[in-house]
Amino acid sequence: MSSEMMYEREEIALKIRKFIESLNHECNGGAIVIVEGKKDGIALREVGFNGEILVYNNFKGIINFVDYVSRKGRKVILLLDRDRKGRTLTSKILKKLELLCPHDGLYYKKRFVKITHGKIMCIENLSNFCLPFIEN
Repeated sequence: MSSEMMYEREEIALKIRKFIESLNHECNGGAIVIVEGKKDGIALREVGFNGEILVYNNFKGIINFVDYVSRKGRKVILLLDRDRKGRTLTSKILKKLELLCPHDGLYYKKRFVKITHGKIMCIENLSNFCLPFIEN
């Protein structure tokens, strides 16, 4: 890997660290971060996320999931993958959430894409990308 590419990855890792700090701050205020699968949650933990994570795949369908999170009455931050399945789920969940509970309107997902220049499609790949550069 060239030193220029290494520098770019290190810079992205530092921005992701700030992103994770921001997510932690949101969760300290009561927000819940939603990820698609168990590996996504593990990757967030590995890079320092310590807020509440709900794994979408632990629920039996969108209606059960939306019913559960809307009853909690807390802000929802969707960090589903950027592959076709993740985009479809995000769209369907947002439509159901609109009337039922507060959410971030994809602010964090869009910020994540911008920070990573779209290079990380799945949250589970986050720790592989960042860990060489993040000091705990």
